[in-house]
Order: sequence, then C-alpha cells, then structure tokens
Amino acid sequence: MKRYTIVRALAAVIDVIIIYVPSVVLFNTFLVHQIRYADLMAQAVFVLYNIVAVTGFHGQTIGKYFARLRVDTSQLMSQRTFFAGMREVAKLLYFTPIIGVPLIGINLLVCLVTGKMLEDYIGQTAVVINPNGRVIKP
Repeated sequence: MKRYTIVRALAAVIDVIIIYVPSVVLFNTFLVHQIRYADLMAQAVFVLYNIVAVTGFHGQTIGKYFARLRVDTSQLMSQRTFFAGMREVAKLLYFTPIIGVPLIGINLLVCLVTGKMLEDYIGQTAVVINPNGRVIKP
C-alpha cells in the first residue's frame, strides 16, 4: 500500500508540474496586477485538463500514464463526466492557503490506510494499476 501511495503522489506531482505550474506562470505574465485571478484561472485550467483527460483518455492524465495508473469509472452507470468533475474539483481544496497542506497530509494517510484518496470517495471512482501498461488513446 505504501508503494501505491507514493506512485499516486508522484503521478499528481507530474500533473502539477506539467499543467498547473506553466498555467500559473502564463497567467501571472498576462495578469500582472491581478495575481489572485491568475491563480484561480490556472486552477480552472488544471481542473478542466483533469476532467478532459479522465473522461477522454481512458482515465489517464499524463502523470497517471507515466505511473501506469488509470481512473476506473466503470462502477458509474451514468453521469460519468459529472462525477469525474466532482472528483477533480475536490482537488482544488489542496490549493487553498490554510487547509491545503494539512489536507494533503490527511489525504496521504487515508490512502495509506484504505488505498483510496479523498477525491476517489467524492467522485465514486478508483485509481487502478493499468494491466496493459501505457494506454493513452483519445
């Protein structure tokens, strides 16, 4: 369980480095005097990226592709995009100034104990190891 949690955390770090950080830099460049709006827009881009990737690329973001993981939404009968959206919007809590870092710690502890993170419970999904290796196809 410990290795799985580390792999999931590293997959999230890859997504943040590839999508969120460049978005923050780009929006801060264009919105020089409105830093909070630039941060909010970067968070919106990050959420939209995750929703599109989870629903459009067989449950894989770039980070999950390299970690050979995927989000399993097969348990959802309908409204797959809605629950994927809820799952990804829950990740915005990690970017809040006061509760973000403690919430990340709680999330990692929950994953160590149960094998699921908080966003998995909210979105009614599971992140599983991809048995076929890397499969990111549109």
